Amino acid sequence: MVKQKWFKSLASIFTLVAFGSTAYCCQPDGNNSGRSSALVLVEEMQEITTHDELTGDQTKQLDKVTKELRSLGQIGLNTAANFRESEANRGASKKKLELIDLQLDKIAAQKSSRDSRLFWHKSLEAAKADSEARHRPILSLRLLGNLDEDLSCANSRFFRTILYPDPEIAGLLRSRFVLHWQSVREVPIVTVDFGDGRRLRQPIIGNSVHLVLGDQGRVFDALPGLVTPVKFVTWLSSVSGLHRQLRQMDPQTSEQTIQVWHRKRANRRRLESELTIRMNQPVKDLNPLDPRWTVAATAVNVTTGGRVLELLNHQRPDAAAAMRIAPLKMAAEIPLLRMVDAIEPRIAHDSFFNLYGLQPKIDDWYTQNPGTGDYQRLTERIYEEIFLMPLSDPWLGLSPENGFIALDSGGRLAPGTPKLSTTTSFNPARN
Repeated sequence: MVKQKWFKSLASIFTLVAFGSTAYCCQPDGNNSGRSSALVLVEEMQEITTHDELTGDQTKQLDKVTKELRSLGQIGLNTAANFRESEANRGASKKKLELIDLQLDKIAAQKSSRDSRLFWHKSLEAAKADSEARHRPILSLRLLGNLDEDLSCANSRFFRTILYPDPEIAGLLRSRFVLHWQSVREVPIVTVDFGDGRRLRQPIIGNSVHLVLGDQGRVFDALPGLVTPVKFVTWLSSVSGLHRQLRQMDPQTSEQTIQVWHRKRANRRRLESELTIRMNQPVKDLNPLDPRWTVAATAVNVTTGGRVLELLNHQRPDAAAAMRIAPLKMAAEIPLLRMVDAIEPRIAHDSFFNLYGLQPKIDDWYTQNPGTGDYQRLTERIYEEIFLMPLSDPWLGLSPENGFIALDSGGRLAPGTPKLSTTTSFNPARN
């Protein structure tokens, strides 16, 4: 009877993989051996998750299955995600689905991975090996906090809510790139104590940047901050095409091609809008809250596309509320007080500012120095000169030396270098 049940369950999973969504199950980098192993592991997951409450041994076994599925890469994630979809269609309990979702996030190394189904490397060396084997560029996300945790920085949270679940974006990322993320440091968390038992806890600042790496792990382009899904697709297609060209070139020609490519993009942006940052203009001179950015975004059609609100509503019921208080770095000093427009205009505004106010500065670096592209040094420079939050500053620019707020020690509650995971409480009832 047990054997009959086992074969019936396994057959249903085989059917799901064979006839399910071709967008996820028919991966070019998969293989029959990997699929067979993934199916056996998912069968184990199915048996374990039939229990409402897991024993200690069952929890350990589930962790082992999850780790083995992660070792299979994208095919392990696809198979587990298809299993989750079949369980949802069969009316599985909310508790069971949440347990499976947790395993999916561990396999993917990304929080809220169910809709995007993207597999992320956490080791740059592993990503480089994968890139070399599949002749793909690496898309490396540098962020505050961790992509597989709920409280990562604001940009990264909206990447996984707005960008990564978009079918076109997810398809491009799976088919053309090797994905990797790495934290630059912990994300600062603030706790607001309202004095009646209610507390609000969330990250207060944090920008992320997508880097694209080619041969030898050199970065040949970077996209700072959040942009609209339409513009993200355009950028992904552009850098993917550039990578195909670079693979056919010797190092010197490749370097020159990258330099010319960046010069042309910066010149084009400056022709499109007079607000585009000038070559010798520092980012700190820009005002991201200037309403002209929103007007200019409309003029050059920085559209969000119809998927944004749909994704926000589908991903999280409170995503819209979260979007309204997501700050830009330069407005981080007032993250809980800032009044913003509706969601779509806000995204269009931030997208235009990042594309025309920030990215051309990176273009200028490549134009002026063909050797630009060291992974770590470029990351540090972007955080210091583009995001205005030097990674060497223990306070991430939130407590400038020349600032005066009429508090002892400038409000700094810990001597020396702070531990950024420690939260700071503010009680308006006592102020």
